[in-house]
Amino acid sequence: MACLIKVSEFIKRVWGEDSTPPTPQTITRSCRRGELPAEQIGKLWYIDWNLYQKQTGDDLVQQVLRG
Repeated sequence: MACLIKVSEFIKRVWGEDSTPPTPQTITRSCRRGELPAEQIGKLWYIDWNLYQKQTGDDLVQQVLRG
């Protein structure tokens, strides 16, 4: 089941409050390129938190997990 979160919430969960994350524009660009599991609803992008947490960093493994 998809757990869609806003880009701002994604930044908080991944980088926390005390670090320097990429800009929201950079994250949105990654969503557009398919580098992050995300959906665009209207003009806003939402990251699928559950799929993001399952990512391994290995492209072949990711393709197998996606089905």
